[in-house]
Amino acid sequence: MIRTLLSTVFAFMVISGAAQTNITGVVRDADTNETLPGVTIYTNASGSGTASDMDGKYAITTKAQDDSLTFSFIGYKAQAVAIGGRSKIDILLAPDVRMLDEFVIVGYGKQRKSDLTGAITTVGSEEITKVPASNPMQAMQGKVAGLQVGAATGAPGSSPVVRLRGVGTFNDASVLYVVDGVFTNDINFLSSNDIESMTVLKDASATALYGSRGANGVIVVATKRGKISDDGKPRFQFDAEYSLQKLYKKIDLLNGREFAQVLNVINPGTFNNIDRVSNTDWQDLIFRDFAPMQSYNFSLSGASEKNQYYLGIGYFKQEGIIPKSDFERVTIKLNNQYSLTDKIRSGVSLIATPSRSHGAPNVIANAYRAWPTEVPFNPDGSFADVLGGGNPLATIEYTNNETNALLSLGNMYVEFDLFKGFTAKSSLGYEVEYASATSFTPVFRVGPLQENVSSVLNKSSFQRFNWLWENTLAYQKEVGKHRFDALAGITSQQNKSESIGGTTRYLIDEDPNLWYLSSGDNEFLTVFNGAETTSIASYLFRVNYTFDNRFLFTGNFRRDGSSKFGINNRYGNFGSVAVGWNIMNESFMAGLQNKIQTIKLRASYGTVGNEKIPWDRQYTLVQNGQNVVLGPGETIVTGASYGVTGNPNLRWETTEQINIGFEFGVLNNRLTGEMDYYNKTTSDILLNLQNPGHMGNGAFQFTTYNAAKVRNSGFEFMLNWKDDINNDLYYEVGVLGATVKNEVLKMGQFSESSEPIAAGALGNGQLVTLTQVGGPIGAFYGYQAIGVFQDEAELASSPSLPNQQVGDLRFADTNGDGILNERDMTQIGSNIPDFIYGFNFNVGYKGFSVGMDFNGQVGNELYNGKDAVRPDQYNYEANVAGHWTGPGTSNTEPRPTASGVNYLQSDRFVQSGSFFRLRTATIAYQLPDKLLDNVKIRKASVYLRGTNLFTFTKYTGYTPEIVSNNVLSSGIDLGVYPVTSIYSIGLNISF
Repeated sequence: MIRTLLSTVFAFMVISGAAQTNITGVVRDADTNETLPGVTIYTNASGSGTASDMDGKYAITTKAQDDSLTFSFIGYKAQAVAIGGRSKIDILLAPDVRMLDEFVIVGYGKQRKSDLTGAITTVGSEEITKVPASNPMQAMQGKVAGLQVGAATGAPGSSPVVRLRGVGTFNDASVLYVVDGVFTNDINFLSSNDIESMTVLKDASATALYGSRGANGVIVVATKRGKISDDGKPRFQFDAEYSLQKLYKKIDLLNGREFAQVLNVINPGTFNNIDRVSNTDWQDLIFRDFAPMQSYNFSLSGASEKNQYYLGIGYFKQEGIIPKSDFERVTIKLNNQYSLTDKIRSGVSLIATPSRSHGAPNVIANAYRAWPTEVPFNPDGSFADVLGGGNPLATIEYTNNETNALLSLGNMYVEFDLFKGFTAKSSLGYEVEYASATSFTPVFRVGPLQENVSSVLNKSSFQRFNWLWENTLAYQKEVGKHRFDALAGITSQQNKSESIGGTTRYLIDEDPNLWYLSSGDNEFLTVFNGAETTSIASYLFRVNYTFDNRFLFTGNFRRDGSSKFGINNRYGNFGSVAVGWNIMNESFMAGLQNKIQTIKLRASYGTVGNEKIPWDRQYTLVQNGQNVVLGPGETIVTGASYGVTGNPNLRWETTEQINIGFEFGVLNNRLTGEMDYYNKTTSDILLNLQNPGHMGNGAFQFTTYNAAKVRNSGFEFMLNWKDDINNDLYYEVGVLGATVKNEVLKMGQFSESSEPIAAGALGNGQLVTLTQVGGPIGAFYGYQAIGVFQDEAELASSPSLPNQQVGDLRFADTNGDGILNERDMTQIGSNIPDFIYGFNFNVGYKGFSVGMDFNGQVGNELYNGKDAVRPDQYNYEANVAGHWTGPGTSNTEPRPTASGVNYLQSDRFVQSGSFFRLRTATIAYQLPDKLLDNVKIRKASVYLRGTNLFTFTKYTGYTPEIVSNNVLSSGIDLGVYPVTSIYSIGLNISF
């Protein structure tokens, strides 16, 4: 199939009257022995050049007697060979694992990179295994331009929040993952060691074949397959890694003496002798010094002429830096492909992942708020009652959360070569998940505000089953300078899920063996049950056309029907067109092959859809639990009544995207690069709009409409330089970056604007984000602090809020009406970064290698919500020590208060989220082959690695990477589980 996807690029010869030597040969892959089409071959003295044809054959002429040939192919190590009077030279090119493969994965197939018209980036297995983590996506930070990978939490086993080219919807903005052909919403079940590559599809040309799933971008995950070894024997691989996690930094809070001084300002006389108060660092008490993490992976792989197989078994365990938080997982991966005949192939890809985790106690906010003047234990050893939010150590002790899960994902297919050029394929994929969770809180008492008078048990279970059946017919043909391939298919998918659970109290015993709902008092038993079934039917078509290896065309079309929409708008049509120009293959570029290898322009336009909303938005629903007074005795009766109003006319969200790209490779592909400009507009965004009161279903009920429009635009670039100085020394450097501008264009059903959406709720009921026309999604909203009132004269002469006093924050009168009120609240920041970047370098010498990866972002803000929520007197961050004490003492830090106007929504709590991080640093050594031959080991290496070694940021919290799956409330820090620094030692053995 690979041969039929590729063909001759172009050939030219420098012919003179002198004597000439004609050389022919075949170029093959050194690992698989497959022929390689499209390899560039040029003579170093004569300057003539050619390329291998679709069978790997080439022919070239030189007039120089002492000439040599250079063979160059992206993804392979360049090779120079002296001709030495020979007329036939066959070459084996060795893959370069430090470069991206020439063939990249696209929707429903593979394509040669030189023929691509879409914006696509591939990351190989070597990069994916660099970061010790439960989720492979955590290794993608700083690896792909335009891809933002953030941490909603650093808890063990947590999944990152992934955004590609901004946020284009008010709903679920997550990317689609395609694992060996199966669609899924997360890849937390995958071991990084089982992954061959991850390909990020960005523009409409690349994602259109995924239709309704591709609006937020697609990441195609290819797992490892068996390969033919040089000796024909199976390959065994063993990888082991042991890590220690450590809190990178603590939040700078007031110590005991400083807190006593501040509290005496708020409530004089609270502490009579501040020199004798206790000084408890609650962060030291709740965080472990080091938390272990370990990973072990074993694989068996091989191949013959008819069979390819791969079996991987992995074990991963991560202890959290907070006690009673951990994640443990076993991964079993099987890939197999068998050629039944020369024209029929079948294969299977299966994965099963049982896991267990313990949820972290919610103690971050407790430790942040607890008074440092309090002690953790009473003299008798019991937990002490702690002012300011409770005793964090008691919270840890009495928290018991456990989740057990089993996830299996697989794909089975059969493929037929019907007749010349036609290939039919039918595949059946599935995803099954079972999960059960238990939470138990015993009877305890620490103090009046921290006690549990009855034991409480919560149990729940969740199951889902998704299947995907796809049938495709592919056709490939080459006639002279014309090459094209086409694909048509029909697919069906169904997703079913159900959850059930309950809560009970007063268990007969607190023994874990009796943590069942039937062990509690039935009088306090409550249960819930929910289910969902959705389905999608699709038709797809794609055509690729190449003329003379110069001009490229791609057309995609997909028609999707979703059960989430009413019968009138159930189907949506999505398509794209893309063109490309391989300038290097033009005749006017002849003679430059030894200096320039790639120059390509490409452009695409297309639409993709999104239907990631709750399944029942089209229906009018009955609302349970409504109370009504009935009868002469005015008795309260609980029942059901008209609730949410459905909208049967809902239709697809549609994302329209334009992409213009430029690619180049020069100096024998030592310097390569890609640049893209994109403009992505999402229309008909599904939005909840408040119903008028006359509809009779309550004051705060909403109906979903296609009512919003958002635009994301930006510029992306990737540059890579690699050079092999000699056989012993090499180095490479890479840099990438991306800008993004996010703007809401419309938010009304019948007009461009309607009521803005307030979100981002804090614990005190404040809403700190506002999404409105003209601004970005989820922008922070509040007052602008422009100083501190220094005296009564300034307070009297300036607009102020009721109850403001001298020493309080001074807010801007933004509308200039001379009155300070809520109309002066304005946009005060955005969690969406202006620029995301990364760079890396690697150097190797005689088995030793050193590599570093950096990443960062610029221009986004975070809201310090944990500092803003103060319904009571809590501890303060260290900046409060420099508070205003009189005229001229401070114009930034107001007088200390427990609550009041200084804690209204304002940019006092907005901080820069920009950061620069050393993501990984690795020192590795590959043992010499002579040493390994004695113990029958093919390859072995050891390494030391550091992850998140340092982060430069102005943000005062644990981490500046604070994002949320809720795009309307992202970037708010309410006490996030810290992201840690990790120190690892590892071993890789192949035999």
